[in-house]
Amino acid sequence: MKRRELLLGASVAALPTAAAEPATFLAFSDRAHLFARPEHKDELARCFANVLGCGAPISLHAPGIAEPILAFKFPDGGSLSVEFTPDALDEEHARLGAWLEIRSGDPEALKRKILDAGLPQMRHPATNTFYFKAPGGQIFGVVPASGPGTGEMRKGT
Repeated sequence: MKRRELLLGASVAALPTAAAEPATFLAFSDRAHLFARPEHKDELARCFANVLGCGAPISLHAPGIAEPILAFKFPDGGSLSVEFTPDALDEEHARLGAWLEIRSGDPEALKRKILDAGLPQMRHPATNTFYFKAPGGQIFGVVPASGPGTGEMRKGT
């Protein structure tokens, strides 16, 4: 009987199963990299270090890159690295690149800090999200730590 159970078990194990395909996982990571012109390096470093509270950046020297890359670590997770090159988009065109969002436990306080620092607020017609232009022209939004809510999207008229 034991041998028969073993054979049955082996036979059942060899049968193809109707199990579902493995679940796929796809999400943005918590790291971003962008390009900026060298003339914005000091202002951009102050913006991330002081206004956004990332602290002093780490300087990364990569072979073949003239300027060190600055890497910023956000206080509650995530990081951003900035590569400085004269070939980066100018301020006017950088705003047409990716608009990234920063999660905050106190979005209202962060918005005030950004505006007090003199960074211009930007608006997008599809959303109520608070966006600002960083030195160099890149656009960042501020959303609650839980992520943007359904009230963020503007309804068409």
